[in-house]
Amino acid sequence: MSDQLDFIIRNLPNLIFGFPGQRPGGLLLTLVLAVVGLGLGFLLALPIGTARVARSATLRRAAQVYIWVFRSVPLILLLLIVHNLFSAGRLWLETSSFVSALISLVLYSSAYQAGVVASGLRAVPEALIDDARTLGAGRAKAWQTVRFPFAVRIMGPAFTNQAITLFKDTSVVVVLGVADLTTTARIALGSDIENAPFWVATYLTVGALYFLVATAIAQVGNRRFGSKTVARTGFVDRLDSTATR
Repeated sequence: MSDQLDFIIRNLPNLIFGFPGQRPGGLLLTLVLAVVGLGLGFLLALPIGTARVARSATLRRAAQVYIWVFRSVPLILLLLIVHNLFSAGRLWLETSSFVSALISLVLYSSAYQAGVVASGLRAVPEALIDDARTLGAGRAKAWQTVRFPFAVRIMGPAFTNQAITLFKDTSVVVVLGVADLTTTARIALGSDIENAPFWVATYLTVGALYFLVATAIAQVGNRRFGSKTVARTGFVDRLDSTATR
């Protein structure tokens, strides 16, 4: 037991920050992949999710195809396809394994987030939009001041779940050798048969790190989006004040 504890303590900085000279890595790189993947994914998901509920049938179908394709392809297969296309220079840009992993995570998360955006926009009561239009707001003002803020409150819990899911899914980048938390653990253990007794303790530590971060994300999401109700009059009053400016 003491040998296992010594092994974990000795490798804990590597699991969190990556190996010296190869940082960021480990948990830190996992967080970078998850945060950037979610952030860029949301920027891509916003117009796609909006197109999914647009009046134009062409836009709706195009958005539906995008969501269907990238939600249907397993992430590990998407990683291999993207990396094969980009790293070998088959497209106009040659990238590293890290960039290939990031592109894959952005595409993957944007499809799920676009579905969440579309559902959130559909859930906004039309009566609320009618109130905004009655107060003199145009279509753009009503979207900016009423529909989108209301939808964000509705989408909050789903986005929290997506953040947790993507954070855990980053472990799949091990297939590209990107030095995330799971990859770093595998490297720390190596192929030395003498490290076999440390496997269980090492991967339990990795699981604990994933658990701690996922729990923190859930707590932040609960605090930010925990309220299940949105004050209808609050949005209308805010719209009224902006419409009269």
